[in-house]
Amino acid sequence: IVSIPRACSRMETGAGRDGAPGVGAPGGGASVSFAPGDPSSKLLELERTLAAKDAVMEPGVMDSLRTYVASGGKPEAAIELLSENYRGYAQMSSLVCGWLELTEETEPSAHKHAGRAAEFSPLSPVAQLKDRGGDASAAATPRYYGDEDDTPQGGTTAPRVEATPPGSGFAAGGGAGAAVAEALEGWCGRVRRDETFFLEQLIRKKFDPRLVDAVKGRPTWLTQLLHSDRGRGVLFSLAEKHPDCLLITVAIQHAWQHGHADEVKALGPAAASYFSIFHELLADHFRDLIGAGDDEARLAEATSAIRTACCQSLATYLFAQMMLADLANGGDAGLGGETSRATQSSAFATRVSQELLAAAAEAHGAGVVRRVAPLLAASDADARAATVVGDLLQAADDFKKRKNTSAHALAETTRKLRAMYLDDEDDASQREKSFEKPSTAPIRAPELLRALLDEAFRWDPNADPKRNADARARCFDLITFATCGEDEFSETRAKLAAVFEWCAGTTRGVALCLEEGSSPFLETITHPVPAAGALAWVKSAMGNPEHYKQVHAAANTAAYLHVVSEICKAHVRLRLEALETVTAAIAAMGKGANEQTHLATLDVAVELVEHGLVLPALRAATDKWRRVVDPSHLRYFAGEVLEVAGPPYSGAFAAAALELLRAANAGKGMTRACDEFVEQCRRQRARGALQPALSKDLDEVLDRLAGSGAKGR
Repeated sequence: IVSIPRACSRMETGAGRDGAPGVGAPGGGASVSFAPGDPSSKLLELERTLAAKDAVMEPGVMDSLRTYVASGGKPEAAIELLSENYRGYAQMSSLVCGWLELTEETEPSAHKHAGRAAEFSPLSPVAQLKDRGGDASAAATPRYYGDEDDTPQGGTTAPRVEATPPGSGFAAGGGAGAAVAEALEGWCGRVRRDETFFLEQLIRKKFDPRLVDAVKGRPTWLTQLLHSDRGRGVLFSLAEKHPDCLLITVAIQHAWQHGHADEVKALGPAAASYFSIFHELLADHFRDLIGAGDDEARLAEATSAIRTACCQSLATYLFAQMMLADLANGGDAGLGGETSRATQSSAFATRVSQELLAAAAEAHGAGVVRRVAPLLAASDADARAATVVGDLLQAADDFKKRKNTSAHALAETTRKLRAMYLDDEDDASQREKSFEKPSTAPIRAPELLRALLDEAFRWDPNADPKRNADARARCFDLITFATCGEDEFSETRAKLAAVFEWCAGTTRGVALCLEEGSSPFLETITHPVPAAGALAWVKSAMGNPEHYKQVHAAANTAAYLHVVSEICKAHVRLRLEALETVTAAIAAMGKGANEQTHLATLDVAVELVEHGLVLPALRAATDKWRRVVDPSHLRYFAGEVLEVAGPPYSGAFAAAALELLRAANAGKGMTRACDEFVEQCRRQRARGALQPALSKDLDEVLDRLAGSGAKGR
């Protein structure tokens, strides 16, 4: 496309290789002029317009001709100017695009007919019918019956066949008409590989926002581009990669203002920087969230859309959090007087707010999100508490990384936060009397509760429990105040302290009493708050390599795994934390731990799968455990999981299990359960019942495990 116009340009006025004048050049190299000698005349300007290369192809050439003749120009001269300067660049480009289309690799069509995928065919429906042995005389090659002005240069989105040609007989059922209709549907499903298609590919490859934004004024091609569906489409496809491009900004706003709101909404996060568009997109997402009800799939989809749209900038994040707070409080964004639905929406809003917080922290950094948290507070007191919470979380992060902080700084921040909520002789003096108490909202953040639990239940065999008693007590107070009502405060606070004493005793060789029916410890951890504390202790201990060097390591490890197992049975919401505990333990053990300890830990992971934590456990084994455990232990885990799993299998489970088997270097005959799983997956795949379908590489893994290779598909 590029080389042909360049070759033609050399032929414009220069000579060929033999020194002769170019094909389109007047003899002797002199330019043709039919106007009077005044170079400033209007007629001369019109001649220059008509003498431009390929002027005959310009949309306004007829207007220029009329003006030229009306101004005294000779029609013969106009014809000569247009014909002498015709180069045919557009036609040559069309020819090259035709070559590209013929030489491009074919793709399978997305259409399906009679329960099977239709094969892509470059042949016309008539040719396809001939191949099938039908009568091709009943139908003609499809033609386009739409707007005759729709040229490839226009860049419109009209399909190859817009309407059924009259009298074609396609509506008739059976015979050649049905066969041609079927072939025509598959043929029309092809991507239209015209000049615009290849131009779109070139733009996506070479687009430079700096060069585009440097164009002055409003060129005529911009209006044509903005009024073309395909032109807007190619710009919108670049919106996410170039969010600051002025041309794309103009295109988005133009589309929004001229009735193409659906196109803009389809952009999702790329349109979030325009508030007039963003707030309507967010309203749509909120309606989807409220309308999802108890449908977890729709809830997950709506939540994901909100996360994606609202994490593009801090401004969109803050606005979304304010809307979610209003929805949670039953304000204008809520559902008014419908009490049951309003309560449900409040729960949804709180859940989405927490997920949005985590997504924003990942996108912009936890420190940045914590600094803007006071702006979302409901009162000045909550804003002050949110500021201290941010400081405490930052101190906890720095302490873990050992960066410019100490345990004293963390304890001091904890003391300051406790003084805002609880009055006693020591802390009342630290808070000004004029300050009102904040609500529990700032300290109910999951991130803060986890940090407090980690601080209070940190395993350290060399530390003196009495020396850190005050700091630990403040953590207990804040945890209890955030999670319990006033009537349960004392009881929960006592249970937290008791669980810590029992866990701390294991470092001194005091065994936990874990007998069913007679164990105060097991009875205590049936309460979720003490159970979370016990789990934090186990994670801190088993996630520390030093734990496995202690004298009582073997007995304590067995007891800790029993505790994790009991917590998994009693508390659904702590199972993901239990999986993280298992992952931390496996990483700390490494390959040096004895096989019995490894297998006992993996047995707890199998219990998590039995309790419903299936895909997260399989992904953790594939992505994290494989780096630190022996492949034989991965095969053990995979075999145990397939023992408890039963058909029919979903596509997601089959894919995760096959990924695990591949990571474990499993083969045919590993276990009976594994072979049965492979055969069941092959049967489901054969009848199309394994949805979503496996990827190509997992198909190969499945066939390899069946011992049949590609022939077994």
